[in-house]
Amino acid sequence: MKQFLPLLLCLLLSIFTVARATKPAHTPAPDTKMAQKKPTARKADVKTLLNDANKALAAMIRAARADKELDPKTPKNKPFWKPAQQVAKNLKLAQTGLQTKSNDFFKGIAEASKAEQQMKVGWQLSDSKNRKVIENGKILGNAIESLRTNYSMEAARKKQGGELTAKEKAEFEKIKAQQKDLLAKISKLEKSAQKDKAVAKGLSEIQKQAEQITRQPATLDAYIATLYLLDRQAGLIRGYEYYVDKPLRADYVGLTDWIAGYDTWYYTWYDTVSYDWAWVDTSVDIYQDVTVSESVSEEEISSEESYAESESFDMSDAEEEQVAAEENTDEQVASSDDNSMQDASNDEGEDMNDDDGGNAAGDEDTGGDDDGGDDSGGDEGE
Repeated sequence: MKQFLPLLLCLLLSIFTVARATKPAHTPAPDTKMAQKKPTARKADVKTLLNDANKALAAMIRAARADKELDPKTPKNKPFWKPAQQVAKNLKLAQTGLQTKSNDFFKGIAEASKAEQQMKVGWQLSDSKNRKVIENGKILGNAIESLRTNYSMEAARKKQGGELTAKEKAEFEKIKAQQKDLLAKISKLEKSAQKDKAVAKGLSEIQKQAEQITRQPATLDAYIATLYLLDRQAGLIRGYEYYVDKPLRADYVGLTDWIAGYDTWYYTWYDTVSYDWAWVDTSVDIYQDVTVSESVSEEEISSEESYAESESFDMSDAEEEQVAAEENTDEQVASSDDNSMQDASNDEGEDMNDDDGGNAAGDEDTGGDDDGGDDSGGDEGE
């Protein structure tokens, strides 16, 4: 027995040594998604975010004006320039509304949100691959989205919390019914647009949004996220209108008809929401990139925005037909690539019951959650 114990110890030591020798030198890296840390937040209030948006817009316009591939006189570039002009005008309206504490602030941000989405769709028609235009276009979108999700009437209603009122439930059902009508129109268009990859792609994106809205439960989070998503949907519909050939135009107008009616309802809706203007001075955590990397002076901001507001980017019927015809042979507009302004996080398929992208205006800046959401900076229903 005495001889057996030393032999057993030697055997165990040998097994341990072999195990150590065959063990990997480094522990395998965890799954990348699991390893990602929550991005660092930046504190910002309304004035800061409006300034971020104006700087990004000015930097984008400055780069675009220097790019011969984005000549605003060229018809296929006008679908980019026209909504960029609308962004500039509506950011100015929002600025005026903030100073006077009027509903022009909310209208300006909401319309800038739609125009920004339309601009990203129009961008694909150009031949430009200008990285500065793309980078600042994304930052502009982030700043506008941060304003929408933190300081809008939607943010105020979300902060009030509670269940949907009977009126809100009825309005939500009406919106869903409109989306079902929209789906029927899209189905009809899809059959005629099968050979046009870009139009088919646009219809598919709009369809996904409409289907998502029709499935939503009657909850406050879903209701608010739907209102944000309708900004994006309106921008897509207006943007892809430039891609549609003449034979499809009459049917495509059916998609745009609901926008005017919805706008009328929306601006009536936010008159019913109480808003504490002290919220605009409250800083919130912003997780998206809203900082322009290059220097942009106040004079440059004023000059570039003045250019965007004052130039004419209107298209004649002949130019619209020309652009739609050229688009049919352009592979760039039918594909998603590194030259897109769309942020990878802007996925219309994400859960609309999640938080809408940041603290509601006036929430405590603790990084916590006071209404069932989180402050992770994810897109709204977006």
